[in-house]
Amino acid sequence: MSLNFEEDDARGRHRVLTASSLLSVVSATVLIDSLILVFSCLIIWSVGGYLMLSLIPFAILTLTVGLPTVWACVAVAVLAFHAETDPENN
Repeated sequence: MSLNFEEDDARGRHRVLTASSLLSVVSATVLIDSLILVFSCLIIWSVGGYLMLSLIPFAILTLTVGLPTVWACVAVAVLAFHAETDPENN
């Protein structure tokens, strides 16, 4: 999962970068990332409220849920870019 364009050029393949493909990347990323973010916020809110956490434990909970969430959002964006700009899919 890298954005290494030189690797694709070595194979003789070029990514399809059109306005339509880039709009598809943004649309897919926003759709899936919004669901990931909503569920992670619900998890933080519900666990923090159920356990009646004060500020410091709530911040630790937010970090433990937030960091994997950010990683998942970036991974979704990279996968959407690779899927939508792959020349075999167009």
